[in-house]
Amino acid sequence: MEIRILSAADIRRALSARDAVDAMRIAFGELSGGTAAVPVRNQLQSDRGLMLVMPAVLGESGTLGTKVVSVFPGNPSRGRPAVQGAVLLLDAETGRARALLDGAALTEMRTAAASALATELLASADADVLAVFGAGAQGQSHVELLARTRRLREVRIVSRSGSTAESLAASLSEDAITLIPEGDPGPPPIVRAVREPSAALDGARLVVTATTSTRPVFAANDLEPGAHVNAIGAYRPNMQELDAGVLQRARVVVDQREAAWQEAGDLIVPLQSGLIGRDIIDAELGEIVNGEAPRGRGECDCTLFKSVGNAAQDIAIATAALAQAKRMNLGVPAPF
Repeated sequence: MEIRILSAADIRRALSARDAVDAMRIAFGELSGGTAAVPVRNQLQSDRGLMLVMPAVLGESGTLGTKVVSVFPGNPSRGRPAVQGAVLLLDAETGRARALLDGAALTEMRTAAASALATELLASADADVLAVFGAGAQGQSHVELLARTRRLREVRIVSRSGSTAESLAASLSEDAITLIPEGDPGPPPIVRAVREPSAALDGARLVVTATTSTRPVFAANDLEPGAHVNAIGAYRPNMQELDAGVLQRARVVVDQREAAWQEAGDLIVPLQSGLIGRDIIDAELGEIVNGEAPRGRGECDCTLFKSVGNAAQDIAIATAALAQAKRMNLGVPAPF
């Protein structure tokens, strides 16, 4: 018996952007369809950071596993990533360990792929200007994956310090030729840093918020009519990236209702303030995937996908990565 160990580089070589989005379609379809068992994540706070334990079973796909993630905000000052982790895949028939995969790379890719799936299902087909709030790993992965699944004309990056946005914009610009849909020979998008949120949002009908902010990162009135927002920060009840006015304008779609009301500060804070009710959530993303809810924004002014992440995503994308890695002979098989 052996276990296959896949590094971040192995995962990025194994999975295309479309592979990642297809894995998210499976994950959310099973999550809303009732064939996935995904407990709300367990959290353990230490003096220096947070550990999250996220198990899941995808019954229709026959996959089982768990992710352990650490979020240590002080790590960048030590030259280490703030988010680290690992995903352990098990055989659904016997329970034996099948693979150990780099959790940070999978988290970056599956989170961005979920946003790309939500963008396909909710955003206008001709929306091609993207504003990204947050210049960390998730900001970068969202630019890369959205650009590889949709033609973008321009990308604007905003960060609290400004310097990180400039650094990320420069880095992405140097490799801009990769920021085009697979098989599309068209020109890559212009990528630039923008200081003011209002300037970043001017004409942008695609928005990503990927920060650790505890207060809204832009004013609701600055959001373009018809825009689609992927909000993936504010994964704890005391965090908030969005003005309540955004929710009041939007068709609100979440990854999972139960998890959203327990963890998503963007929903919990305005609910506790009496600015929204629980009926603000129109659908789960998987309900749209399964045809139980419509695509698009309907009669609303804009759309919002609020994600806190769940283990169904991790297990689905890890399973896809393992299958591709075996075909490509990637990773390190080790006796176990």
